[in-house]
Amino acid sequence: MAIGYLITGIAVWGFIGWLVDRWLDLGGVPIGIGAMVGAAGGVYLIARRLGA
Repeated sequence: MAIGYLITGIAVWGFIGWLVDRWLDLGGVPIGIGAMVGAAGGVYLIARRLGA
């Protein structure tokens, strides 16, 4: 379950970053930012779920 939060967060926010990159043509930067935001969100949800 925990790895699912992490993978889903990276995939969804990475896809959003890809859409922004296609729209603004910024050379892939939004994809990296989106993946980082997704990973951070996934870690947050994991920590919240486990009560840490």
